[in-house]
Amino acid sequence: MSDQYQIDLEKYSLQKFKKSLQSRDLIPSRKCLKDELDTKSRILENSGITNLKELIDLLKTKQKIEQFSQESGLSIEYLTLLNREAKSYLSKPVRLDKFPGVHTHYLDRLEKAGIRNSRQLFAEAKDKSNRERLSKETGIPLEALNELVGLSDLSRVYGVGPAFARMIYDVGIKSVKAFVEYTAEDFIRIYEEQTQKKADFGVGEIQFSLELARELDIAVEI
Repeated sequence: MSDQYQIDLEKYSLQKFKKSLQSRDLIPSRKCLKDELDTKSRILENSGITNLKELIDLLKTKQKIEQFSQESGLSIEYLTLLNREAKSYLSKPVRLDKFPGVHTHYLDRLEKAGIRNSRQLFAEAKDKSNRERLSKETGIPLEALNELVGLSDLSRVYGVGPAFARMIYDVGIKSVKAFVEYTAEDFIRIYEEQTQKKADFGVGEIQFSLELARELDIAVEI
C-alpha cells in the first residue's frame, strides 16, 4: 500500500521526471541536470530504471552512487544532484509549531497524544470520523483541528512550507483537493486579490506545485 502522505513514487515514471526537468526553471546549482538529458535518461532506462522509486533506491547511499557511477559512466556529482532533485519531490513532515497562528495549548494536547508533525496529524486525522474522535479525546475544538489538518494537508504540496500553507489557507484554499482545482494563473489572481499584495512567486512555480499536487492522494476533506 502506498504512503498517502507522499506521491506514489512507483507511479511517477522516469519519463515524467525527465519532462519535469526539461520544462522547469531549475535553481542555478541544478541547471546542469538538463545537460545531455536525453542521453543520460537513456543510460538510466538501459539500467532498468523506470520510475522515481527505483531511481531513489538506486542512489540511496554514497556507496551506491559511487558504484553506479563506475557502472554507468555518469559522474558522481551528476548522480548526487539527480538524487537530491528526485528526493525533493517527496513531502517532508512539518513540525506543527511551525505553522503560524496555531494556539500552543492545542499543540501541547496533540503532543500528549503523540502527534508532533504534519505527517502524524495527517495519518491520525485525515478522515472526518477520526478527526471528530481526536477532537473529543484531546478537547481541541473541531474547527481548530480542521484548520490544523488543512495546513498539514497543504504542506504536502511541493514548495509549500508552513508559512506559505498558512497564506494559502487564509485566502480560502483549505486542502489539496481545493488547491488542485485552480490553474496557476487563477491561484495568483486570487492570492493578490485577497492579500492586496503582488505575488512574489511566478506562474511556472505554482504550475509545477499543482502538477505534483495532482499526484498526491486526495485524502483530506475539510
